[in-house]
Amino acid sequence: MDKIRRFDNFQHTLSFITPSEGFELFFNRFVESDLCKIYSAIPWGKLVSDFGLKDATKGPICTFSPQGKIALMILKHYTVYPDKRMVEQLNGNIDYHFFCGINLGCNRLTNYKIVSKIRCELGK
Repeated sequence: MDKIRRFDNFQHTLSFITPSEGFELFFNRFVESDLCKIYSAIPWGKLVSDFGLKDATKGPICTFSPQGKIALMILKHYTVYPDKRMVEQLNGNIDYHFFCGINLGCNRLTNYKIVSKIRCELGK
């Protein structure tokens, strides 16, 4: 019969950090990524003004800012994901949150049609 051995250096421990520490760690990781290089090269202000997008003043607050809507479409093209998969990835990938300028926190996007809705809005 084999004996079970405990190797302390093989056991993984979970570290619960404060939200501000977590944000800084994840943002620093994003800054070093290729996705951030793309983000930094895009003239966001010019794109937003060329599309004529503005923050909604009436109705419910949109999850995506005008820049975030454009970023979502660029990210969708970059990843080549279908709309449903794009929303699933947005829910789980913090680098995508930074790219689109959103903070879902503990919430999740549940409307898979939001990508199509934003695409149609920008298409007008």
